[in-house]
Amino acid sequence: MSLVEFPNLVVVLVGPENTGNVGFVSRALSNFGVNELRIVGEDCRQDQFAQMFSVHAHKILDNAGIYDDLGSALSDIDLAWAATARAGRNHSVTRALVPLGELPDPNALEGTIALVFGRESTGLFNDEMEMCDLAFTIPASKEYPSLNLSHAVSVVLHHLFSKYAPVEPRQPSEARAATYEEREQVYKFFDSVVDQLSLKEHRVPIAKQVFRNLLGRAYMTGREVATLTGVVRRISELVNDSKKLEN
Repeated sequence: MSLVEFPNLVVVLVGPENTGNVGFVSRALSNFGVNELRIVGEDCRQDQFAQMFSVHAHKILDNAGIYDDLGSALSDIDLAWAATARAGRNHSVTRALVPLGELPDPNALEGTIALVFGRESTGLFNDEMEMCDLAFTIPASKEYPSLNLSHAVSVVLHHLFSKYAPVEPRQPSEARAATYEEREQVYKFFDSVVDQLSLKEHRVPIAKQVFRNLLGRAYMTGREVATLTGVVRRISELVNDSKKLEN
């Protein structure tokens, strides 16, 4: 059996505008041990430039999944990591970015992990960023930090390959990654707690987003999230009971 270095990685391209880039991305996946490509937008798999620039990675290109929107493309994904060139400052919690060099080993995590890349011209929209567990950025010159789509994918996959590619096939762990639905459940209870606190109105969405940022970077197992959900739910109940007594 041939070694596939990252069997649980999926590359998702959102609205690619240059079909040649899709071909180059397919080739990069083949170079660095990733088998699955997903495309949000038009089906360009048979485009002459996509086919030409994929070279010997036709199988990856031909088997790429085509989706109408990012939500559909991530419906069976356990963790989604979004690439962005738009770095916010420390006070902008919705733009808290993880440097590329700090991404963990995909093979040390259970579940399917999506690397999400946006459009060549505008990148990912805010609502698309919010669907992802974390955002990461690629080190580049401040004079011109925006990378070509295929170059960005190649840099990210080369980094992961150089740092984490195993010499033996990946062995599955007994620990299952928390699913999207499980993480949403704990978010719901945490949001309920925040809504009952005496916070200034503009601080409420910030508090909720900080909690999501923390969990997105925590790579929690299903059992860990289930335990956390139980604790946060109990806190929500206690806060609710206290509010009733006050009234």
